Amino acid sequence: MFTNLTYLHIGLQDICRYLPSTTCYSSSIAHLNVRVRDFGDCLSLLDERLSQLLTFIVEVDYIYNTSMIINYTVQYFKSQKFYLIKKGFSLISFRQTIEYDNQIVPCLRQMSQLEKYALSLIVRCRTSFIDGTHLVNDILSKMSYLHTFIFNIITYNVRMDEELLPTPDDVKRALIQREYNVNCYTDYSTFNNGQCHIYSLPFAMDRMYTHSSKFHGDLSLTVRYLYVQDFVRPFEHDFCWRISRDFPLLNNLTIFNIAKQTKNLIHQQDEQASSIIEFSHLMTLCLYGCYINYVTQFLLDFNTHLPCLNTLYIKYEDLVIVTDNFTNNAARSNCSRLQHIIFGSMSMVCPEEFHHYFPLLL
Repeated sequence: MFTNLTYLHIGLQDICRYLPSTTCYSSSIAHLNVRVRDFGDCLSLLDERLSQLLTFIVEVDYIYNTSMIINYTVQYFKSQKFYLIKKGFSLISFRQTIEYDNQIVPCLRQMSQLEKYALSLIVRCRTSFIDGTHLVNDILSKMSYLHTFIFNIITYNVRMDEELLPTPDDVKRALIQREYNVNCYTDYSTFNNGQCHIYSLPFAMDRMYTHSSKFHGDLSLTVRYLYVQDFVRPFEHDFCWRISRDFPLLNNLTIFNIAKQTKNLIHQQDEQASSIIEFSHLMTLCLYGCYINYVTQFLLDFNTHLPCLNTLYIKYEDLVIVTDNFTNNAARSNCSRLQHIIFGSMSMVCPEEFHHYFPLLL
């Protein structure tokens, strides 16, 4: 028990696993920033022991439906402990959930005193997009003191009627009418399986996930980690240029795309240097889940310049091919500062040329 503790921040790299309900016991805590394993742990922190709580920032690894979650939900919804959060609430989860309507919305509706609210979620299998109309009518209208709303929400695997496909303007309209700055994109497969990504501007979070090449970017000086994926269309050179432009301080990038790029990049070797993409601060690059020409896109210096690249996640066979058995000079400059190369679970015995090519590996 800490009798005078007012601010508690447990770093986002440290997860509090299976929190007992008595873990956080200090009635003086006003600001709590914590990462927990599941939504049940999040709910267990909201009881009268935190009677002075003003701001609650929580990153949740999993939001799923279990008997524990159901019990917590029934208990805390009935006792309405969410009023304890008097000023600010941030809920962040980067793993997909189908429990948005069952678990999250009922919580948010009880936080009527909030002045600042942030929400970052990836939601799947709803019957409609999480759009401006839903956010305004079902959540924001309950918060009469709210002055700041920051959000980054992806809805995907939504079955759509092909005659009623919402446009980005449809998705944004209700928020724009309330004078929120917002952007979004929508994406539909041939089977009318839709997805929507809606986010506030200027984007103020440090991580961004996007699930489509239709993401058109917006300048953000806060994003340090970016995850981009598309299961249907490739990320062409101009898409990569766009993310380098819009996230200039990015230091961690993960690409997941098995669709082959359709535009030939080799001709750019003879073009002006202005065609070269630069990620000036990128330190960690993950290319595990990529078609091989994304390795060409990022490692060859006539396509991309990576002056700070320190850590690379990649398939060994892709690295062998693109570096031409560790002899290709075009990849040498981007790889010369690498200290860590991670090939996954495979135990590799690398040839002597490998160690000459990557002289700084630890």
